[in-house]
Amino acid sequence: MHILFWKKGTYSIARFVVGILVFTYLYQGMGFEAQQDSGTGFPFLLAAPVFSELPGKTEMDVPARLTELAKSDHIALLDWAIDRYESTVTDYTATFYKQERINGKLRQTEKIAIVFMEDPFSVLMSWEENAGVIDKLLYVEGQNENKMLVHPTGLLSWIKSVKRDPRSKEVRKASRSSCDQFGFYRSMQNLLKIYKQAEKYGDLQISYQGRTKVDGRECVAMERILPPRADYPYARLVLEFDVEYLLPTSISCYDWQGRLVSRYWYEDVKFNQGLKLAMFSPKSQGL
Repeated sequence: MHILFWKKGTYSIARFVVGILVFTYLYQGMGFEAQQDSGTGFPFLLAAPVFSELPGKTEMDVPARLTELAKSDHIALLDWAIDRYESTVTDYTATFYKQERINGKLRQTEKIAIVFMEDPFSVLMSWEENAGVIDKLLYVEGQNENKMLVHPTGLLSWIKSVKRDPRSKEVRKASRSSCDQFGFYRSMQNLLKIYKQAEKYGDLQISYQGRTKVDGRECVAMERILPPRADYPYARLVLEFDVEYLLPTSISCYDWQGRLVSRYWYEDVKFNQGLKLAMFSPKSQGL
């Protein structure tokens, strides 16, 4: 193990009730880390070939460089991954898994079909297993009054959709991150903020954790340890970077008691599928 330290109306009422329920559930970790702490509707996309051009495909030294930076400089690694992503990825589909500890209880792992586009920032989530009070979410930055649309489950499933502001005060009080922070790119940006903050304070401890696999794909694992501070979201963070994608396809977070707080991972990722904005319209998704 390599370790480094740095210094430094009825309908209206029903919609209102749904909104309250959604507040307490939806915003628990839609992104991997923040400064504050079925079917997709496009089945043909899920059968499409993976990626016309994989991040890192043209650089044969990616695994070696990734391993070296995992041992020595996670900030440089994240900077590199972000730059590569910006130049190679426009959209992707995937199966996303998340397991979170909410109010002290570790919940079941949720399985979610993801359709995502970077510009404009657009995300469609369709729950396939262990849905809570919603089973579908659509958010397109700058559209629908810049609000997300969600479809409730259970007795309220007759309601087509509920519109909510992902940045509302109520939501922010109950969330680690909102849907507008979802995805590889914004997650890496948020991770980088915490890394740089910890380095500035002299709190950053990192280590290389060896080779692992996520969804059968080769990954490099690395660990970050932070002391207890109000502005640090987790004590221990484990990132698993896909050596071909140069992206963190799995992130696990632990508290200062050593308990798993959350784990998020991607499977069956297919990049650059040529997604169009029309695919993210409420009408096309029945919302």
